[in-house]
Amino acid sequence: MKPPNENLAPCLIVIFGASGDLTARKLIPSLYDLFVGGFMPAQTSVLGVARTAMSDDDFRTRMKDAVAKHSPGFDAKTWDSFAASLHYLAADPTAEAEYPRLKERMARIAKAHGTGENVLFYLSLAPQFYEPVIVNIGSHQMITEGKAWCSINRQERSWQRIIVEKPFGHDVESAAYLNRALGRVFEDESVFRIDHYLGKETVQNLLVFRFANAIFEPIWSRQYIDHVQVTAAETVGVESRGSYYASDSGGAMRDMIQSHLLQVMALVAMEPPVTMRAEDIRAETTKVLNAARILSEDEISACAVRGQYVAGSIAGQPVSGFKDEKGVPADSRAESYAALQVMIDTWRWNGVPFYLRSGKRMAKKTTEIVVEFKPTPHGLFGKGRGGPMANNQIVINVQPNEGIRLRFEGKVPGIGMKIRSVVMDFDYCRQFQAQPMEAYATLLLDAMRGDQTLFKQRQEIEQSWRIVQPVLAYWAEHTQEPLPVYPAGTWGPPAADILLAREGRQWRNPPPEVPESPVTLP
Repeated sequence: MKPPNENLAPCLIVIFGASGDLTARKLIPSLYDLFVGGFMPAQTSVLGVARTAMSDDDFRTRMKDAVAKHSPGFDAKTWDSFAASLHYLAADPTAEAEYPRLKERMARIAKAHGTGENVLFYLSLAPQFYEPVIVNIGSHQMITEGKAWCSINRQERSWQRIIVEKPFGHDVESAAYLNRALGRVFEDESVFRIDHYLGKETVQNLLVFRFANAIFEPIWSRQYIDHVQVTAAETVGVESRGSYYASDSGGAMRDMIQSHLLQVMALVAMEPPVTMRAEDIRAETTKVLNAARILSEDEISACAVRGQYVAGSIAGQPVSGFKDEKGVPADSRAESYAALQVMIDTWRWNGVPFYLRSGKRMAKKTTEIVVEFKPTPHGLFGKGRGGPMANNQIVINVQPNEGIRLRFEGKVPGIGMKIRSVVMDFDYCRQFQAQPMEAYATLLLDAMRGDQTLFKQRQEIEQSWRIVQPVLAYWAEHTQEPLPVYPAGTWGPPAADILLAREGRQWRNPPPEVPESPVTLP
């Protein structure tokens, strides 16, 4: 990965769908944090484009309220300097007739701020609007590289890049179609398919944890690891996304497992890359996804679980069920919970199951990776000497409380051989005396630098769809089967526990209390 200040030229960031929640909650606060931290040139400017009628000043006022709410480092005086770079155009980004006006406004901003022809387009839109915007960008010759002309001096060339939000398609065919639409306008090196999970510090730290520490890499294989769990649990419901979540394109399998957790799994399972360049890292993650076993129809019922939350309580507060959410039909069979067992058919991982799960209205908000090791080959300290021993674990907390936890066994002081699990905790914030940067800030900065390391390439996305496609097809066809349910505030349907229990395993459900006697790494 490149240093944050390398190859960073000023640019104009054009956000399509700028009146939406993502812009206010993530994009503008992240750009503000980058501005405050001195990570981007002062000339960098933003043009928001959306159908909502607003002036520049209206947009700035709305964004000020959003940044004050979502950026912990908000400062009113600094805001005034940053706000001068914000602009807005009320226009329908899918309408071809609006683009001459858009081009003219972009040219005026570029001239006033000195951004040149460097442009970063951001599709913060509903997925059905991606293609018309991409087509309009191409047909109005807004790309000066690749498809339009060849640079005489490639070291000083201008650039135009595009960030595409998820969901990237709703199946293999639609993802491939969108990739072709992008390829007709942009070179692949200019396409940034965003996955905000990959921008999280602890996920990135996986690479350092594995490949910079000789004590871990030799045991990172089927010889020592029993299984791996990747959990993304939320306490919130579907909120304002009820109609999307309950549609044929929604559900936890598409929304989380295909788009996020399979990519995290690939980082856990990848082979050491030749270098830390983006192409080398992504080559290895793609190999993992290509090696993931595609489930046959006979295997799906044993390897995939879905469920819907019903009324329950979270933190002592009653919450309603999935079908009571706004926009969700009473007969919806969309899953708010999904779990999937993935086998990776490689020399390193043969026989080691990877369990992925994600759900809404669960007992605790957490995203974590659990690597559970095999028991020792000879049980010297088994039953009769303090009870059955727990397997060693490495728990990588992605959010909240970013850090890494190692669980191993130790002798309790005193007479007799009593054994208890102890924990060594690496707290990211406490150790480095710093708060991790918001994932979107990291990814926006990388896109401005042209670093695709933490972005997904087309082969990864299409292969992720191939992994989950048989499950989605099976669920769509078996509508007569009872749909498992789980009370809000629990850890999912009983079938998810059975998924692991049939092999003598169990999910790690994070407890609310702090473990006993933790030992903190210096």
